[in-house]
Amino acid sequence: MKGLSGLRVGIPKIMGILNITEDSFSDGGLYLEPVQALQKARQLMEDGADIIDVGAASSNPVTQEVPYQTEIDRLRPVLDWLHTGNFPVSVDSFNPVVQKFALERKVQYLNDIQGFPNAELYPDLAASDCKLIVMHSIQRLGPAVIVETKPETILGEIIDFFSERLKQLENSGIASERIILDPGMGFFLGANPESSYRVLKEISRLKERFNLPVLVGLSRKSFLGAITGRDVKERGPATLAAEIYLSYMGVDYIRTHDVRALRDALKILSLLN
Repeated sequence: MKGLSGLRVGIPKIMGILNITEDSFSDGGLYLEPVQALQKARQLMEDGADIIDVGAASSNPVTQEVPYQTEIDRLRPVLDWLHTGNFPVSVDSFNPVVQKFALERKVQYLNDIQGFPNAELYPDLAASDCKLIVMHSIQRLGPAVIVETKPETILGEIIDFFSERLKQLENSGIASERIILDPGMGFFLGANPESSYRVLKEISRLKERFNLPVLVGLSRKSFLGAITGRDVKERGPATLAAEIYLSYMGVDYIRTHDVRALRDALKILSLLN
């Protein structure tokens, strides 16, 4: 096993996950009501989140489609409250109508698991100044599906996807400085855990190839459970181990459910380096 000796831990920005959904794989149904959602947002802030990523429609393989108006109605009170405190917020949605709503609310980040495929949205994206989290997925469109992939070719496929999508975005007047790359994890890379681990091992190649910030969200995902044999609610230690590894690999953003654990770990690591 190759160690981490000689590497210095980085201090990535921590993106805390707030799912206002019925069927998210980890915490679906817990924060649907505005009071519960705002309490969770406050807790994420207190735990040390730099950004709160708010999603109102799940993208797991067994999710139910959520009407765009329902997404907007779920998002509105949380965005209003976070804006009152000038706290950085990201909206996680692949629906163009919801994305336009988020742009109108002047969110700081827009997070699209499809990597912004809708060219009709590009003029609105170009006119805004929010950062765009461009995620790769083997599905390309829609929620995750369960399909096997080849670990030995997955990184090349990710690089090809980003090369094409970045060209489309930049040709539409969207500055590359606003773009953050997310390779996807778990079912977005394939049902077999080997594909996710292969990308994690080679994550530094994305920064070397594109010279852009990289975000990774692997919190509690199925590939961690496949290796450890742990249920979703027991994947905290495996998640934290992988997140610490990512901090040594120079990842710029980590999207996580357990902000407090990651923040505490980074504090200790920074003192020991």
